[in-house]
Amino acid sequence: MDLGANIECNDQNLVDFAELGSALFKSLYPKEKPNVSLLNVGSEEIKGTEMLKSASKKLKDLSNEDNFIYKGYVEGNNIMSGDANVIVTDGFTGNVALKTAEGTAKFIIDNLKKSLTENMLSKMTSIFSYFSLKRFKKRLDPRKYNGAIFLGLNGPVVKSHGGIDSTGFYYSIDLCYKIVKGNLMSEIKKNLKHSKSV
Repeated sequence: MDLGANIECNDQNLVDFAELGSALFKSLYPKEKPNVSLLNVGSEEIKGTEMLKSASKKLKDLSNEDNFIYKGYVEGNNIMSGDANVIVTDGFTGNVALKTAEGTAKFIIDNLKKSLTENMLSKMTSIFSYFSLKRFKKRLDPRKYNGAIFLGLNGPVVKSHGGIDSTGFYYSIDLCYKIVKGNLMSEIKKNLKHSKSV
């Protein structure tokens, strides 16, 4: 949070994103606690802009079992580690991180495909791992995760990538359907009742 909607943010915006992201997480996984981190250039407390340090202090003050557990800063290389399930940043940095991850996934898939088809031996060995490779490719396909939810609105709004194909657009529409069917907007509002910052 955020993946590109709000390019410039202040510390209170980041706190609001943490609250909204935590409410969404609790709506989707009611038995788990949301762990929140701020995306930063380092995990040490002294690193980052003054705005990030101010947001970090506010998040520490809000951190409790009923709200979310603030885990501190996370660096870009640890986004996928699983230590935090809500990662907060401004839209500029979040969008760069998202596009970098998508580009890396495409790079891996394209180069793996190239390596497995460059000669007869690699083609033959790829036959034995065909289904595993297909599952791997499907898991890294960014089209499956197309569609970002705009939180803080009265109704469900999902933003799709501008250059997405029909498969990715299908996943966006499917996400909207699941939001409506699961009454997600009401669940998020319910999980925000405690909050004074949002």
